[in-house]
Amino acid sequence: MIGAVQSKDVSRYRDIAATAAHRAGELLTAYFRRVELADIEHKSTAIDLVSQADRDSEDLLRTLLPADSEGIGFIGEETSGSRMDGQQELNWVVDPLDGTSNYLAGLPIWAVSIALCDMTGPQPAALAGVVHAPLLGRTWTAAVDQGAHLNGAPIRVRHEPPGGGLDNAMLATGFPYNLAADGSGTNLSNFCRMQQRFHKVRRLGAAAVDLALIADGTFDGMWELSLQLWDVAAGMLLIREAGGQFEWRFPRQDEWAVSILAASRADLLDIMRGLIQFDSV
Repeated sequence: MIGAVQSKDVSRYRDIAATAAHRAGELLTAYFRRVELADIEHKSTAIDLVSQADRDSEDLLRTLLPADSEGIGFIGEETSGSRMDGQQELNWVVDPLDGTSNYLAGLPIWAVSIALCDMTGPQPAALAGVVHAPLLGRTWTAAVDQGAHLNGAPIRVRHEPPGGGLDNAMLATGFPYNLAADGSGTNLSNFCRMQQRFHKVRRLGAAAVDLALIADGTFDGMWELSLQLWDVAAGMLLIREAGGQFEWRFPRQDEWAVSILAASRADLLDIMRGLIQFDSV
């Protein structure tokens, strides 16, 4: 499948996705700080929010990304549900607004994330991807075997943290909305172990941005539990094309839920893997 898509030029899909992400970013920027309480609803829990801005952004992206005419499906956060039903061999995997809680609170750390994914292998493989954060003034783009870029300039992961040594690595993480009654799966125990080992752990509230910041050399690593494919597909491609390392785990092979590890270098990923527990999620 990858060879077939390359014959059509994955860079074209990357550029199409970038243009669409900018259009969606313009829409979301127009909504920013103007969303009414009546336009906000709950999804999986009382703290898992969705707004009319999310839905309008996804509707716009559905019209802008070439789909059925080129044999490509569309998997969007607000319309596709949790199960892997009915996808095509190739799919646009779209988070129309990653960081909704930040967005609704007026915090400018949010993004549009778009990836073109090949679904024919044992795990999804992103062929082109874009993470566009309008209010940060940053657009990260990648196409398979063509490198990763920030605002058009090539980027690489950072192999040595400021100050030198992995003790100075800066990591990112986040926390799931669905928490078990006994407190398992909260990521808090992982956070405590990682904080004790690395000290510099940040929580921005937008997984796609976290991953893009590894690709451009700002963060050294990131882990998170109970994400969805649309949160991470574009960011994972950015990291790979920027020379980084990642792995992901699908607890259920018939659902989009995924837990991830990503790092700028293999030895850091090994340390993180030894500290993080996935089995409670």
